[in-house]
Amino acid sequence: MHGSERSLASVDLNLLKALDALLQERSVTRAAERMAITQPSMSSALGRLRVLFADELLVRTGRVMRPTHLAQSLQPRIRRIVSEIEDLVVANTEFDPKSAEQSFRILATDYASLVLVQPLMAVLATEAPHVRIHLQPRAIVEHAALLQRSEIDLAIIPSEHAQAAGFPHETLFADRFVAAVWRGNPDVTEPLTFAQLERLPYLSYSVGPVDSLMRELGHPRAPDTLVESFVLGPFLLRGTRQITFVQERLAHRLAAAAELRLLPPPFESPTLVEAMTWHPRAGNDPAHVWLRSRITAIAEQLKSVQAKPRPKSR
Repeated sequence: MHGSERSLASVDLNLLKALDALLQERSVTRAAERMAITQPSMSSALGRLRVLFADELLVRTGRVMRPTHLAQSLQPRIRRIVSEIEDLVVANTEFDPKSAEQSFRILATDYASLVLVQPLMAVLATEAPHVRIHLQPRAIVEHAALLQRSEIDLAIIPSEHAQAAGFPHETLFADRFVAAVWRGNPDVTEPLTFAQLERLPYLSYSVGPVDSLMRELGHPRAPDTLVESFVLGPFLLRGTRQITFVQERLAHRLAAAAELRLLPPPFESPTLVEAMTWHPRAGNDPAHVWLRSRITAIAEQLKSVQAKPRPKSR
């Protein structure tokens, strides 16, 4: 295509949105799902984009599609342009959750996903059936950069991380930690003591405040098993003598399936405070405001539910 043919009048701006989706998803199928169009339509858009930029943009290597050098250089600029256009278009429009077709990209830990995002999805199923949630399995420390680059719309993370970036944020709820063992573990009696902790194999996590607190109390523990996921950890206890500490709300959600026995720790539990944070440019976006209001409402319900009585030793 000659330079004279590349005028803005000849470019369908929806193509830029399609390119943004393709470069983020690196999959025609997933990009089509993200834009709520058919796969053939997205394939056609990719063909038109290749003509427009005189470049393949995405090249299949084995089972994956990889961006070309030109596509890599375009990606941050396209993301910024599409984000600015979306902000401009929706700035003064109302949001109707019943009819809206929109995707939200949320960074959340597996703990927050199960405790907070899962109830959110149940709400969306009835209140906003065409709104989609894309959970982003990214590191908490990346959230500010991802928000800045418009690669996520919202982050649900511990409050200290949300405050550090200086973006708008809102506290959601607090949780505490309980000790968890396999219910068939014969070596645990109540009340749980530091002496028992020192005798039991210990499962811990790559992040979390409990290990730091035990060091401060003069009872450091080197983990026998170290995992990344708070959701996975409790399931690894079955059939073992290992003990771990897990957020109380999550522990009660998993207790039956993971065959857990829960006990108060032999120290005052540290408090985990969850918050949501977003980029200032999304502050007045009607869809974003609505989503945040639903998350806040779910968090209020979590806070209003009294903690279940702790199980007694058998």
